[in-house]
Amino acid sequence: MKTGKLFAAIVAAVFLSSGYAFASSDPSVAAYKKAADYYHKLEGSNKNVSRRQLERSLELFKAIYKKYPRAAKTPEAIFMSGQLHGDLYYRYHRKVDKQSALTIYRVLVRTYPDHSLADDALYHSGELRLKDGDTVEAMADFRGLLRWFPKGDKAPMAKIMIDKLQKDIRHSKYSLPKIKTEHAKAEPPPEPDFKRVRYWANDTYARVVFDVSKRIHYKIERDDTTNKITVDILGGQGNGASDQSIKPPSGMVQSIDISSPSSEISRVVLNLKARGNYNTMELSNPERIVIDINVDDKPVAAGLPIQPEAAQNGAPATVESAVKQPEDKPAVVADGLTTPKVMVDLNAPVINPLPPAATGAEAGLAAGATAGNAVAEAAANTAGLAEAGLVPDGHPVAPDVSKDVQKASFTPAPEFKIKTIVIDPGHGGKDPGAIGHGGLREKDVALDIALRLEKLVKTNCNCRVLLTRRTDVFIPLEERTAFANTNDADLFISIHANSNKKRNVSGVETYFLSPARSKEEGYVAAQENMMNQESDDEDINDLAFILYDMQSTDKINESSRMAAMVQQSLVDGLKPHHRSHDHGVKQAMFYVLHGARMPSVLVETSFISNPKEEKLLRSATYREEIAEGIAGGVSNYRRETQMAFLTPE
Repeated sequence: MKTGKLFAAIVAAVFLSSGYAFASSDPSVAAYKKAADYYHKLEGSNKNVSRRQLERSLELFKAIYKKYPRAAKTPEAIFMSGQLHGDLYYRYHRKVDKQSALTIYRVLVRTYPDHSLADDALYHSGELRLKDGDTVEAMADFRGLLRWFPKGDKAPMAKIMIDKLQKDIRHSKYSLPKIKTEHAKAEPPPEPDFKRVRYWANDTYARVVFDVSKRIHYKIERDDTTNKITVDILGGQGNGASDQSIKPPSGMVQSIDISSPSSEISRVVLNLKARGNYNTMELSNPERIVIDINVDDKPVAAGLPIQPEAAQNGAPATVESAVKQPEDKPAVVADGLTTPKVMVDLNAPVINPLPPAATGAEAGLAAGATAGNAVAEAAANTAGLAEAGLVPDGHPVAPDVSKDVQKASFTPAPEFKIKTIVIDPGHGGKDPGAIGHGGLREKDVALDIALRLEKLVKTNCNCRVLLTRRTDVFIPLEERTAFANTNDADLFISIHANSNKKRNVSGVETYFLSPARSKEEGYVAAQENMMNQESDDEDINDLAFILYDMQSTDKINESSRMAAMVQQSLVDGLKPHHRSHDHGVKQAMFYVLHGARMPSVLVETSFISNPKEEKLLRSATYREEIAEGIAGGVSNYRRETQMAFLTPE
């Protein structure tokens, strides 16, 4: 893509080809006209266009799909945002602009595969890659365009580019032959772009995760006549997928078929037992594509239930398939465990240092971690609990707390609808989360508060309470939500400790899933999402939003209501003793909440980056007060939910 008049012509082409109607009642049409007029005015002037002016133009297009996520002009607005990011990259050579453009093009291809601009997005993606000499990836984009959009207006241009690149590659190959020496080491084959499939499910829900080596294009199609969902993953380094079929023992997915229809495409076909709708998101560090499928027909025949014992150890029933190189035999693993092997660092600071007599517990933890099995680790951990002063369920013995701290709101509400609550202690294992200046780790704080919260909720709620982890193990973000969904949870609560670059920031705040409204909210989400922030220029909020599937959910309002009750109860419990600052209820795109089928919140209990609050978090009494505050909010939410159902309209 070239800048200047050619780019203005692209704007005009998009503007005219999309069937623009001045009298349309769709508000996105008027907004799009305003954005297009502003850009035409910029390019029509004889002055040099500044970066700030281009960013203003970009903001106008982005505002359309943020405000009208499923409107008539949304695809065009997304496409133009990608074009403007690309234009900024060509002018100012900032890597973040290129990555933003590629991300937006990828979102357009996956979200609107039938739109006339989908092939344009893939073509411009190839051009961007070619600009930096990434011939292999550019070739994959152009070839993918011909396969996915053979009748698109960019197909002839893609063919020309492929022919040119092939000639360049052949010329380079023969004019610069590689000199082999007897001591030359054989280069390892490139890592395949598509590596493996992971899967969790029950009878009405499934989460399928594709582990990939980098952010790549993919296209999804649903066939309602056969209840199939087909995912094509486009890769430039070869996909390494060999034909195989996975047959899960239970759940809504009947089989998962993997094949390679071409050298640059891996195809995964999900054969469902009933018609299902889906949405997607992308996660980083490492890269993976997540697809959530929900049955939109009557429930399928009952499968094998997930046993509470397995669930309590953070091991949801799964099927995992590694994508091997073609010469290898396909491997299918169905042991129900996907938690990575993590060694526990016994020398790192912990919340309550164990006394010398706790060597049995420490040895048990190390033995369990060496076994590489979450269940074995939990069992081994139990061996020394008595010596360590812990109760049999792994919950630290809470100190005596004065009666005035006990929450009056803990009066149990009669059970209604809420039967299962999942508590998620953030981070764990190799991921310590935020670390205070005194060495306190977020993962330790979160686990201790979660265990205390579990005990309180069980006491005051006649319901099942499950934890995503109850030991120091690493569990990926996508597994935590899948765990809650496959266990049919009615509430999901993720526990964390906050962090800020300014050490004097203190207080508590509670989040629900929705696009961030401020840079501060986006910053908190980026930390918990394990996102890399390449520079201060990266607009985390916008990128997080377009990675979201832009589909409203009926759980947002309920999550917001629960967040308000948890926040209020937490603040009320802490203020009399600690004057904790109330940051209120906030919203951001937390990946651990994405796809949750129940009201879900994320609680930032205190700022571990604040020396005073770090000291408080070391106190068992303070952590108990936090747990009580959260439990009180849950109790209030249950009570009001019941009253809402019982009150006649």
